[in-house]
Amino acid sequence: MKKIINIYIFREMIPNFTTSLIVFTFLVLAGRILKLTEWMVNHGTRPSQVLLITIYTMPYVLFYTLPMATLLASLIAFSRLNEDNEIIALRSSGISLCQIMPPVVAFSIMSYLFASFIAIHLIPTSNYSMAKVLFEIARSNTSIGIKQGIFNDSIPNVMLYANHISAHDQTMKEVFIFDERNPALSSTIIAQQGRMSSNPKQMSLNLHLTDGSVFIVSKDLDSSRVMRFRTYDLNIGLSDIVSKFSSLRKGRKEMSISELRSYIKETKRGTVEHNKAVIELHRKFSIPFTCLILGIIGLPLGLMRRAKGRSWGIALSIAVFMIYYILLFVSDSLGETGKLNPVLAMWIPNMVLGATTLILLWRAARDI
Repeated sequence: MKKIINIYIFREMIPNFTTSLIVFTFLVLAGRILKLTEWMVNHGTRPSQVLLITIYTMPYVLFYTLPMATLLASLIAFSRLNEDNEIIALRSSGISLCQIMPPVVAFSIMSYLFASFIAIHLIPTSNYSMAKVLFEIARSNTSIGIKQGIFNDSIPNVMLYANHISAHDQTMKEVFIFDERNPALSSTIIAQQGRMSSNPKQMSLNLHLTDGSVFIVSKDLDSSRVMRFRTYDLNIGLSDIVSKFSSLRKGRKEMSISELRSYIKETKRGTVEHNKAVIELHRKFSIPFTCLILGIIGLPLGLMRRAKGRSWGIALSIAVFMIYYILLFVSDSLGETGKLNPVLAMWIPNMVLGATTLILLWRAARDI
């Protein structure tokens, strides 16, 4: 009898979870798809590249939609059972809250393991693959938006002007560049000719300039110097280009757990960079653990007397999730600035949710 009930409840959660995961993933991807469409129109990105970027974005999106889908799966399932008086039937048969919890706990653990696999393995791999695709896009002059006769700001902190760009080999004539990437000084480069080339191994672009001058001025205007050159190479790292194309990825998010731990040891304790790295490391464990908590909290929420219908379940799930992410955002900010221990910052939302879950389970156990 217990086995039949467990299978029945587990099957009740599966369609709710699948539907919720698809809907929320699509909603998150919709905005990014619009941006990718703009890349195709304005930067000449190939449809195959857009498809790859979408695929590599999926793990990152699923990482944040899985907890919401797990909560909805549990809450809507028990709201339906409550609405159809099946919970009353179970209670009349002597079934306690502890006896209907195993399928919910099992489902939540499966969601937790899946989210952990995404965080630990898929996200770093997809981020690296994303970087390679973005490099292929950035390697093309037209892809990074360099047009002749206008000032191009496709590369952050670099303004580039070319009076003429050859359609045959993309050679630029009468080039003007204003480079502010160095926080201590700014450079103005004037050259008769320039040509872009790529270095796949170093994941960088190189602008080879000929016959020109470089005017270097310190930011405090205390010093300046002029250099004339026959040839000059301006190197543009992938990070300079990627930051313009996409704000989805940062270096810390591309690191594996072992790489993050090594990076944390290299950074100075107490600095913002150190705190951000610690937060990123614990994010890989805390957010998947949220799936476990949210899956279980859906049980007592669904058994509430007012929890009637799917619309109530969806509204309540969104409210719970918003509270969680507000807590996550606030604690994340406090952890980065050092006002809160960065390790504690990533686990405080789970602690609050966990305590709330225990209280709701205790109240539900008295009523069932």
